[in-house]
Amino acid sequence: MKREELYKEIGLIDESLIEAAEQSGTVKRRKRLSKGWVVLIACLVLYSSTSTVLLATDYYKNQNTEPYIRYLTPNDMELAPTASYDAEKFIQALKSDNNESVYIAINRLVESFNDGMLREKALKELQPFLTTDNPKIADAAAFAVDILSQSYRSPYVYKLADGSILFTLFNHYSDYGSHNVLWRIKDNVLEEYFSFSKPSMYIKEVIPSPNRKSIAVVTCSNKSEFVQILNVEEGRTSPELIESSRVNYGAQKGLDTWIRTDHENYSYANRIEWTDEDTLQFEGSLAYQDTEIIENVIVTYRYSEKRIEVRELDESR
Repeated sequence: MKREELYKEIGLIDESLIEAAEQSGTVKRRKRLSKGWVVLIACLVLYSSTSTVLLATDYYKNQNTEPYIRYLTPNDMELAPTASYDAEKFIQALKSDNNESVYIAINRLVESFNDGMLREKALKELQPFLTTDNPKIADAAAFAVDILSQSYRSPYVYKLADGSILFTLFNHYSDYGSHNVLWRIKDNVLEEYFSFSKPSMYIKEVIPSPNRKSIAVVTCSNKSEFVQILNVEEGRTSPELIESSRVNYGAQKGLDTWIRTDHENYSYANRIEWTDEDTLQFEGSLAYQDTEIIENVIVTYRYSEKRIEVRELDESR
């Protein structure tokens, strides 16, 4: 049962009793109910109320376990009610008995960075969570405090040549990675810098170039991986490199390269590295005819030349 349905069911107990009472009054004016029907209705109301209370009790017993979130939707991140960003809503959510709500609120409080008063208030409210027994919540609080205090010591903060920093929120919240939005602080102002649409549901890895002017971002779904270069100084991005490699190599080998409507590629990248300030290289596992054919390759992409080279991987290395 979804949380909203649970709340709705709990909330309907009193309404059901009221409705039963109102209907009872109406029937009196028309015809008296038999004693058997009255007893049956009373049993049904008692059963419904008891079942709902037991369900609610079981639900709340499970709220103190470590939160496991497979994928965050925009609505999940807003909590309730949905509105424009409201730091006070997330500060209040820190008092929740629901660990998932607390975890979401901690991460969202980083967005109060641009308001000095809210930033200080959030820092104060986050302190108790630094020593909580829940590792996921403690790690989230440590990262939020690192950003809001402007320390920038976390390994999840990427400092770039132009003086800006990039980071993700909800770091490694899923088995697949972090939330699929990159945040940037430049000139002491926080902004949502870049977001990835489906099927790039998670940011798996961020790899800065040697000169710190660009980053390679690895995103993924639960079926595929994707690689893209963002030149932060120039504000430009490369094509998505795994699908580009798949098309390029498929043409070389005469393989059919169907592009799926869901844009999944069922392909992966390993050993991703910058070989110089302009060149990214990785090993690719490229799928064709869904996954009937798998080709292992080396991919080299020269950003300034917009040139991709895909060759067969020497398995004997």
